[in-house]
Amino acid sequence: MKHLIIIGGGFAGFWSAISAIRQARALGKTEELKITLISKDEYHAIRPRFYESHLAGIRVPLRNYLSPLNIDLIVGEVSGIDAENRRVTLKNTTEGIVYDSLILAAGSRLKADEISGYERAFSVDTFEDASKLDRHIRNLAADGFRTQASRNLVVLGGGFTGLEMVTALPHRLRQYAPAGTQFNYFLIERSISLAANYSIEARQYIEVQLAEAGIELLLGDEIARIEAGKATLKSGKAIETDTVIWTAGLEASPLTEGFKCERDGLGRLSVDTFLRLPDYDNVFAAGDVARILVDEKNYAVMSCQHAIPQGKFAGNNAVNQLFGKEMKPYSQPRYATCLDLGAETALFTTGWKREIKLLGAEAKALKNQIVTQWIYPAQDIEETIRMSVPEELI
Repeated sequence: MKHLIIIGGGFAGFWSAISAIRQARALGKTEELKITLISKDEYHAIRPRFYESHLAGIRVPLRNYLSPLNIDLIVGEVSGIDAENRRVTLKNTTEGIVYDSLILAAGSRLKADEISGYERAFSVDTFEDASKLDRHIRNLAADGFRTQASRNLVVLGGGFTGLEMVTALPHRLRQYAPAGTQFNYFLIERSISLAANYSIEARQYIEVQLAEAGIELLLGDEIARIEAGKATLKSGKAIETDTVIWTAGLEASPLTEGFKCERDGLGRLSVDTFLRLPDYDNVFAAGDVARILVDEKNYAVMSCQHAIPQGKFAGNNAVNQLFGKEMKPYSQPRYATCLDLGAETALFTTGWKREIKLLGAEAKALKNQIVTQWIYPAQDIEETIRMSVPEELI
């Protein structure tokens, strides 16, 4: 019996597993293939929603989908990959798990910054991080937001997550605060320009929304140190605050280091058009650990928009490779973003120049549809199986 191991229960890993069992069915090979998914916990987390104020419903139990399909789930943390001997080792164990084919879909993590007091910062990188921030805000509310430091909130990083986080805070805080409570919001971006990869018109709209929400934008600056009740910037500016939310600097899972092949500045492994590592005919990478062109000149970004389709292709191709069938080349020339900018507005763009297509309430409605429907598996397992077919998105 062939053994396919998938590392990671996020978007790429989940859809790799579903696509793999679908393709095994199509080939009539389910009795000849064992599929094991290794995840750090029991859930497929909807990571793009971690900035939201309500965390209920943003994790899907993996066993609800994997068990009925006879896909084994191992809850544990991979500590090492021995590619030469086709073996995966889990933390706190010595005996490895042997594979015939491997899909690395271990995702990314927030890159820790070596500044004094970094451990005092909050983030929304994992469900546990988001829960910790939520408890913190509720504790400040329980204390009545009585100090200036409790009413000043700082977000570091003007990227996608930072923008969604900082624009969600005003509505979030108003749910807990007494009427008339005055909050101050600071967005710190080390670049001298905000959202530089957006079109001029899109950048202008983002800046207007920040200004209308009362968010102070500090460009070309960084946090130098975090202390109890205070954050000091490299410019020398000090902000009284109990809440620093760090959103800057993602890097691919360190498990990528187990392979002797090219990696980019984010730590992602360069893969071929089938999502396979060039020097390992039985190893595939998908999602935030994979560096791959989506068209003739643009590389996939770290987002569920690319991780979901890549998982579908990786699962399909891993099964086909195991049984000597033709693999499908991945491409995804269509690109769009939908940026949440507060309780009532969002910004929907298309193309790599991120030109505006929708904004305001229309874009907000689309954003809600994307994050509550489109990026979830179907409730019906067989419908989810049908959704896992790898298709070129044009």
